Amino acid sequence: MDEKEMVVETTNETERKETYAISTELNGNIFSADEQKIKKATSLDLSDESQADLLLGAMSEVDYKLNDEKGNVLEVIGYYAQEIPTETYNEETGEVIRRKKHTLTLFTSDGKSHVTGSNACFMSFNDILTIKGSPSVDKPMYLKVVETPAKEKGHTYLRLKPFRKEDK
Repeated sequence: MDEKEMVVETTNETERKETYAISTELNGNIFSADEQKIKKATSLDLSDESQADLLLGAMSEVDYKLNDEKGNVLEVIGYYAQEIPTETYNEETGEVIRRKKHTLTLFTSDGKSHVTGSNACFMSFNDILTIKGSPSVDKPMYLKVVETPAKEKGHTYLRLKPFRKEDK
């Protein structure tokens, strides 16, 4: 895993170092432009044994599926995201269709993991990170799991919506 170090300014005018597998850039994409590699990113501090254990535990078994948590507000302290390039072949046209499959795991302050394979949910989370930055133990992010209707009748998308702690 290629690690980068970045310094983030906190609200009390001090600096702290956070280690990320891949740093988030303002272009609105957690991942780099290389289309052929499986990519992984986390905001957890993997030098902290308890946070590393959270990630390792979620790699073998997650506690909740986000699809079962619609309407709930999560106090998120970290995330793990994975992007896998996929290809399908249209036999009629000969066209190769390239897509990206995303898996997003959110970690909450109670030590639980919450996972989804919803691309719409991943994209909403990526937008939130672009604007608000990454969650951490010291600066949790409150997110509400919502279902939004699609243009097609009867179809819905899972998304994440920022939620203010005061509104909880």
